[in-house]
Amino acid sequence: MSESETICLRLSKETAKKLREIAKKEEKDRSTLIREILEEGIKEKNIEYAIELYQKGRITGWKAAQLANISLWNFYKLLAEKGILLQYSQQDLEEDLKP
Repeated sequence: MSESETICLRLSKETAKKLREIAKKEEKDRSTLIREILEEGIKEKNIEYAIELYQKGRITGWKAAQLANISLWNFYKLLAEKGILLQYSQQDLEEDLKP
């Protein structure tokens, strides 16, 4: 098991109740459920950030996919789902081919 850190946080009673309900439905303890939700949220935030940088032209699609920790194919698929046009130039190709 990897090293871990304990974090305390305050939740509204309503959020805590919803967590208990979901944990019960999924037959998990709350800690496991919270870890899963946080990990998924972090993954989504990384993807959003990569898309933002890509849209601003600050990184290529390849670099954005690496930042988002997904395949280039999945990154382009996400862009299509969000209606974001692909931007790819000769300079992007040269950048992507750098080690």
